[in-house]
Amino acid sequence: MVYSQTFDATGARTAATLQGDGTTAAQTALANGFGAGVTLSYDASTQGYTVHDANGASATFLPATKSSDPAETNAKITTFNQAAGGTQDKLVLFNPGAGNTTLALSYVSYGAWRHSVGNGTTADLSFQYFVYGIRQDANAPSTGSGSYATTVEGIWNNPEGVFVLSGTSTFTADFSAKTVATTLDLAGTNASVMGGTAKALGRFDGAGSIAALGGGFSGTFTQVGAGPDGNVFNGSFAGAFFGPQGQEVGYTFSLTDPSGNGGTAAGAVVGKAN
Repeated sequence: MVYSQTFDATGARTAATLQGDGTTAAQTALANGFGAGVTLSYDASTQGYTVHDANGASATFLPATKSSDPAETNAKITTFNQAAGGTQDKLVLFNPGAGNTTLALSYVSYGAWRHSVGNGTTADLSFQYFVYGIRQDANAPSTGSGSYATTVEGIWNNPEGVFVLSGTSTFTADFSAKTVATTLDLAGTNASVMGGTAKALGRFDGAGSIAALGGGFSGTFTQVGAGPDGNVFNGSFAGAFFGPQGQEVGYTFSLTDPSGNGGTAAGAVVGKAN
């Protein structure tokens, strides 16, 4: 039997104004740890999902809005789309279970909520990433070290447009020292114009600390060198270990170019122990 449940989530959000020529303006980013208001709820009676962001906004997605497009709903992801007037919402959930050939997870997953409000020739966009699941028990001690096989996804809003991010990531934990280390190597494809071009965001090294109890962790990112346009980003991440022995991991991240020239990015990383 499937029960109703609300998951406290760690989140990262980026927003921008999409202009008529496909470029963006006023990019912002925000990262939130657990307990900051980002949640995903499942209602067993309606089989619907409700996502909340840290700003108090929410959207509910019912089974009737589930996409039948094989590119949007398949072994890897499940997608919901809905629209009312000039407002459009999309929820994409990474599917747990052995059938997911990208990464088979049992205790953690992630999702992304895209919210768009049309304003004539422009649209206000926000992308809320969230990681949720069954966290490691608060009193479960961890020792030794471990590495995790991971997958990464995100969105990068920059003056040229909205870029869908992919790439590679790594994650290791030293439980005795209560530290974590992670890397991101990211590139994006411009999704705001037809035939969008690819663009490298860059390589980032992250370092953080594990909380004494509960398996939560947080840290910061430093860019290795500069991006192809000379922009240098900094950022942060927050997440947790999931499963009884912390055998899975997940975090959300945000990246910002302080100069404003490179824009902002947000995304999620999930993984399982090697």
